[in-house]
Amino acid sequence: MTEQRFAALVGGPAALGSAMVETLKPAKHVRIAFNHRDRWLTAARETCRDLSDAVCASLRSGALPVICGGECTLVAGSIQGALQVEPDLLLVYLDAHGDFNTLATTPTHFVGGMCLAHVCGKQVAALLWPGVKKMPEEQVILVGGRELDPGEAGNLSRSHVGRVPFDAGHPDAPGLLALVRRRPVWIHVDLDVVDPRELGAVVTPVEGGPPLSALETLLAQIASVSDVRGIELCGYDPSKDAGSMLPGALARTVSAALA
Repeated sequence: MTEQRFAALVGGPAALGSAMVETLKPAKHVRIAFNHRDRWLTAARETCRDLSDAVCASLRSGALPVICGGECTLVAGSIQGALQVEPDLLLVYLDAHGDFNTLATTPTHFVGGMCLAHVCGKQVAALLWPGVKKMPEEQVILVGGRELDPGEAGNLSRSHVGRVPFDAGHPDAPGLLALVRRRPVWIHVDLDVVDPRELGAVVTPVEGGPPLSALETLLAQIASVSDVRGIELCGYDPSKDAGSMLPGALARTVSAALA
């Protein structure tokens, strides 16, 4: 199910890459291969390990990493690399879902639905490699999370993960800026956090999200009060974007976090 349903996301980074490079003008552009012909978890683990090394090296060189990925599992790699350099990092996780299932609660066994729980220490064994660090739950803020599985909701309620609404009724993510002020921040964005009527090119659309402009504004506000150390974007499905209309707009949105 995972391999079939999410295979379209493999093309997302390549489809976004040119627009990101043109808009952000990075000093260095690195492609980390994802060999989806392998078993999904095996491929994810190897990719995350490579991504961890790349993020760690980038931060140590003084760079600000911007990552275009397929689906949310990439956070298992990026955060591992970032924590080696910045152990007090705050993870701001924007997603319509919680990604906080465990093997005991998941209804689908989709690893992307367990990846945030994984980085908080509720581990998916196949994603582990030597030296993996646990992200303290007190340093994680789930922004959005408007569609949760019952078990996932229970897991979050028993955790110390912070929760901030970000939806059509709360497009300003009330309280978030106070939490991130003067803190080193890593930003994770799953594009399904946005209203699918405006941004439908995602695999798992969820009704009730804020407009894309609200996301751009929020990223700019986070950057204005915190020390953004990196940002990652995932969830874009180019097979649902006829004419490739979105990459330019998404690149501009990400650039708001770099101001």
